[in-house]
Amino acid sequence: MKLKTKLVLLVFFILAVSMGACAAFSIARLKEYSLSVQVESEREKLRIAGRAFRQVGTREDFGNMGEIARDAYLKYQFGRCYQSGYALIKDGVCIANQTDYEIVNLSGLKGEYMVQELGGKHILLLRRALEYPEGFEVLAARDISDSWELLERQAGLYLTVFGGVSLAAAVIFALCLGRALKSLEELRQAAAAISCGELGSKVKVRGRDEIAQVGEAFNRMSEQVEEQVENLELLLGALAHEMKTPVTSIMGYSESLLNVRLSERQKKQALQNIHSAGVRMEQMSAKLLALVGMYENEAIRREELSLRDLLEQVREETRALPASRDVTLRVELPEDMRILGDRELLCSLFVNLVHNGCKASDPGGEVLVSARGRTVTVEDKGCGIPEKDLPHVTEAFYMADKSRSRGEGGSGLGLALGQRIVQLHGGTMEIESKVGEGTRVAVTFP
Repeated sequence: MKLKTKLVLLVFFILAVSMGACAAFSIARLKEYSLSVQVESEREKLRIAGRAFRQVGTREDFGNMGEIARDAYLKYQFGRCYQSGYALIKDGVCIANQTDYEIVNLSGLKGEYMVQELGGKHILLLRRALEYPEGFEVLAARDISDSWELLERQAGLYLTVFGGVSLAAAVIFALCLGRALKSLEELRQAAAAISCGELGSKVKVRGRDEIAQVGEAFNRMSEQVEEQVENLELLLGALAHEMKTPVTSIMGYSESLLNVRLSERQKKQALQNIHSAGVRMEQMSAKLLALVGMYENEAIRREELSLRDLLEQVREETRALPASRDVTLRVELPEDMRILGDRELLCSLFVNLVHNGCKASDPGGEVLVSARGRTVTVEDKGCGIPEKDLPHVTEAFYMADKSRSRGEGGSGLGLALGQRIVQLHGGTMEIESKVGEGTRVAVTFP
């Protein structure tokens, strides 16, 4: 059985039970009210007839009479004062009957009144004791079949109305549920399409309810999946392209070593070139694995770090590079500021930024590392980055000056790694650069 059928049947059952209970309660209250009106009407009639009956004699008059004479006198006066539909009862026995029914046994009448079904009719029985003489009661017997039948017709009408309301509510619910489940079915189809390779499949969002919010979340997920797959394809394409150069170099020089008679100097140069190409491939693969690993694993080890100690560590690890390139590294250590982060990743980030600054600087230049508040800045006065390349420098394998970068052993992965490290720490990285004036990279922690 489908979910829609189950839910519709469940809702219809709940509505039917609820409406049935409401109908039963309403009918019971209506019957109780109608009967109370009938009873009150009979009580009023008995009060009026009782006032007339009390005028036929006093308590002393009845006390001076013999029982036979008193009973005969009471029956006579009862016939005068009470109309048809009443009976005079003495000690539970009917002695004067002006009703249309035979009164046999009054033991079933426990309270003041009751409704008795007799021959397809409903009879209201109500009794009231006379003030005097003692032991006498008046019994009223009224046919209320017409009122009772009206009540039953009203009860049937109530049941019909409540049943119709339940059915209408179930139909409306089924229509609304069908609309809601249509969105879920579209979600299922879109998910199946994605699983079959149709990336970017989306669903139509209707309304602003919870299902619509799920649809919006699914569409965002689909976009992210498509974007990540596209990025991965671009990454692999760029990797294949970048690997082509060192592989070609290795194959060319190795073929020369195998098939061409070279001098010792030429052999040594060929081996050095093969080694350089291999080193570049190793560095490129290591950075690529780090970048992919960061995308797959969002968890990083967070600990409270001293920003001053972190930058001191960066200075120590980059001490050799500036000297080898005749570049000065100046680090302005900040006051002791504490941040939360992964020491190794952050150190790798700033070491890479310092390396970039040193490689971009001319001999005699300077790279400055400084901190203000929660922002660490690495700036140089080197060649700078063209404005058209600035938006793309954090993309994997993107290099503004490919010949210069390859000559320096670059792979185009450094800033992509740095951007990912900053994102994992919840921070921001801003890059400002002008050709011929230098580059400024500012990393701000949350």
